Amino acid sequence: NTLYPYRDAVEALVRTVSPQILREDFIRVPAALALGIYGDQRAIDVLVKVLGIKEAEAERAARQKAVRLQCARSLSMIYRATAIAPVKEAYDALLKWCVEDGDYEIELACGQALGNSKLTSEQRREVMKARRVKRETYTAEDP
Repeated sequence: NTLYPYRDAVEALVRTVSPQILREDFIRVPAALALGIYGDQRAIDVLVKVLGIKEAEAERAARQKAVRLQCARSLSMIYRATAIAPVKEAYDALLKWCVEDGDYEIELACGQALGNSKLTSEQRREVMKARRVKRETYTAEDP
């Protein structure tokens, strides 16, 4: 509850989460969470960009996990709140990270984002096919 409308803060939050301006993760994670709670469609592009940045080095990738995970969860919240179909770039990125990320939590969050979005029947079939083909072996972390 604030005197000012929250929509005025969305642009500043998008810039905070953006990978173009390097900020510490302890700032970016709450900003990404706020974008998800607000459910504003303007945040989708930047959240997808941040989700798509994964370092090859294991130590750096582990440090990025919190931001990437929150971006995936925020995308899920936005799609649930707005019930919109993802644009082609967002759909492709979510499908890729849903299947090929290697981190179970991020794969699950991307799958939830796809599930909360308004997909066509063909897109849903493509998601299920990709999960079956790519995930032939399961780890101990899988349910």
